[in-house]
Amino acid sequence: MITIRPISMEDREHFHQLVQSNKERLLDFFPITIEKAATPEVAEESIQMYSLLASKKELYVMTINNQGNLIGLIFLKNIDTKTSKCEIAYFIDKNEEGKGIASMAVQQALDKAFNELGLNKVYCRVSPDNTASNKVAIKNGFKLEGVLKQEFRIDNGTLIDLNYYGRFRNN
Repeated sequence: MITIRPISMEDREHFHQLVQSNKERLLDFFPITIEKAATPEVAEESIQMYSLLASKKELYVMTINNQGNLIGLIFLKNIDTKTSKCEIAYFIDKNEEGKGIASMAVQQALDKAFNELGLNKVYCRVSPDNTASNKVAIKNGFKLEGVLKQEFRIDNGTLIDLNYYGRFRNN
């Protein structure tokens, strides 16, 4: 069974291991997460910071779990209470891709964003080349609102376009 929950201190080692074992594929789009899980000690400090930010309703970092095992992360970030929206970002372990897990986790995170946080809109920005992540967005009712040209600089310095998807509470 796929579940999401707030990241906690008990996740320290698994958080570090998950990020390190997926480091190469996370480099372009999750460079800060790589820094935040560089060592188990840094991961512990990061989890403390994530907890503080969640208590202030500024950032929610949640683990994606399959039968109790941490296999991914999902973020509700860039929370804007004025316009009642936030950005969602997610990744799962390379060995868990293609099983519908990310879609189930996103569905649960949307429930949190709309029903617990009372937000009106959730958006995501996805590389056009990331076929799997584009499918996750569409499967969860996100609509392509446009393509942001040269919006994001990846690790090698190249500026790339991003698909901008939006999903409203009453989709």
